[in-house]
Amino acid sequence: MVKKVKFKKPLISLIILFGVASIFGILLFKNWQSKFEAPRNDTPDIQFTISKNKTLDAIVGDLKYYDFIKDERAFTFALEHTQDNTKGGENFIKVGKGSKTIERGAVYTISQSMNAWELASVLLNSGTRQDCDHGCPESNFTPELLPGGDLAPTIKEKYSWVKTYEDCVKAIGHDGGQLSSEQYYERTGIRRCISPDGREFTQGKEGWSDKPSP
Repeated sequence: MVKKVKFKKPLISLIILFGVASIFGILLFKNWQSKFEAPRNDTPDIQFTISKNKTLDAIVGDLKYYDFIKDERAFTFALEHTQDNTKGGENFIKVGKGSKTIERGAVYTISQSMNAWELASVLLNSGTRQDCDHGCPESNFTPELLPGGDLAPTIKEKYSWVKTYEDCVKAIGHDGGQLSSEQYYERTGIRRCISPDGREFTQGKEGWSDKPSP
């Protein structure tokens, strides 16, 4: 007759506790790993300009704000543990306590489809120095991004609602546009409007011309 082996309650409790701890540890590890993943899929390349007075905190903050990274701490960790093949200089930003650096006054080709490790490698190794003696782009990102990371509409997309002369008059403002002068109207009897996206409208006529008259 086979005797049944009886496990003591402390041993059973220890096994259960070990199993729960293992599952908890796996979930924590997966959650940590997910913070390094790319925020989006199939996104276009963006030119990211790092100005001469940019700090590391500002760079990481911008990347999070515009949805290039999921987690600031995870990305900083990736920066500190990614190989840097370039030599730092006077205008470089130091990363962590080692010799890793990011070059200021440079442009980097990045995308929201890159994971944290890929993005870190680009910033540490692939900057193209920008000559700002005659001015640099006003925006950090080209093409321009909206808060949250979506592409800003182009000037043509933004003013696609302009269909008539009257619409054109309403659209003139911060983005440009121009009305013909009263002197021009007195001389020709024609009023014209150039919309911010470069189309010319004539009062009383349908349609527009893509190239304004001289």
